[in-house]
Amino acid sequence: MALLSRLQIALSAVACGMLVCSGAAHAWKQATESDVKAAFLYNFTKYIDWPSAAFEDAADSFRICVASDAEFRGSVAGIVAGETARGRPLELIAPRSDLNRCHILFIGRNEAARVGAMLGEIADRPILTVGETPGFLEKGGAVLFEVEDNRVRFDINLEAATRVGLTVSSKLVRVARHVREGGP
Repeated sequence: MALLSRLQIALSAVACGMLVCSGAAHAWKQATESDVKAAFLYNFTKYIDWPSAAFEDAADSFRICVASDAEFRGSVAGIVAGETARGRPLELIAPRSDLNRCHILFIGRNEAARVGAMLGEIADRPILTVGETPGFLEKGGAVLFEVEDNRVRFDINLEAATRVGLTVSSKLVRVARHVREGGP
């Protein structure tokens, strides 16, 4: 229970930290849905283990690929700028052709028509797939973002994550809204 409380506090702190100071008046604005989802992507790097073979060498960047709109890419860019994940510099890339370079692949709702093709292209690669379209987990995605009661929640497809060699921390599993453990 203490571990769950610490994770909830950490995630709450990230959400609070997402408040952005703007302009000379230092006015504060509330974090957007995109900001919260971007913070979750960053925090997933702390609670999921990738196999060493997912990286070319010890200096290889940790790449977050975002196939989504400019607003979401901007939110992710703001979160990962200058950050590291497990001692590796974080790099934001827009996947144009080679999805195999990704460690996390976020597929936004504007890419709904391509979800199946994108997931098929990386089906056996150690890539955490995160999406926000209905049926994402059923198509083989690992994490689904949903907005419930004006809060961003996530569901996990453990089978999809473990099938590609990812290990999801029990701490993350405990704060997921729903966990899917087996096949369809």
